[in-house]
Amino acid sequence: MTQFFNQIGSKYEEAYTHDEGLHKAVTDLLQLLPPKALVLDCGCGTGKPVATMVAGSGHREHGIDRSETMVEISRRQVPSGTFEKADMLKYCPEDASFSGIIAMLSLFELNRAELVSVADRFHRWLQPEGYLLIGVIGADDRAKDVEAEMWDADGLFASGIPTTFMNHLELKNLFTKKGWIALLEGAGLKVLSAEVDVFKPPPDAGCDDEPHYFVIAKKPPNHT
Repeated sequence: MTQFFNQIGSKYEEAYTHDEGLHKAVTDLLQLLPPKALVLDCGCGTGKPVATMVAGSGHREHGIDRSETMVEISRRQVPSGTFEKADMLKYCPEDASFSGIIAMLSLFELNRAELVSVADRFHRWLQPEGYLLIGVIGADDRAKDVEAEMWDADGLFASGIPTTFMNHLELKNLFTKKGWIALLEGAGLKVLSAEVDVFKPPPDAGCDDEPHYFVIAKKPPNHT
């Protein structure tokens, strides 16, 4: 998928930058942060709209992405931010480095064990009383596309769900909405809000409608 994202570049931005539910979720998170907070943007894409919103609100944006093309575009579009090519599964910042973390539509390629690892990493990277926003999809909101054999035994996670993304067949790995909450709570985070908003990409984007699930969680005080 990294090569695919290198190819689509700004076309992705054109399709997804006008997601009103996404804008609201990011705004809700940014309003919780202290002034000039350092925010980690996991899967920063082209820098729009998330990085531009972070930087535009007076916070300090640091974005990571596996696609060099996406990182280069972000650097051009959000010059006040810092960006680097990195895989969130291998990224190694100091613990308690960030007041906020955003993972917006960037977790779909990870398997269940990797998602558990990433949730634990988010907890470690957040400062006490720091905030996390994830933008995901609930497997139960794509139930018509999920075959019986795709579900894990506990019914909380499904693998290889077929979706159309930028005229490309993509296989998503998704928790149910209940499963996403359990994932974050299992990592030691307190869920503050969870909302579904159906995003309808432009007709020429070649994407399915997406029932985005935005979850904001907080790291309790005095947690390391």
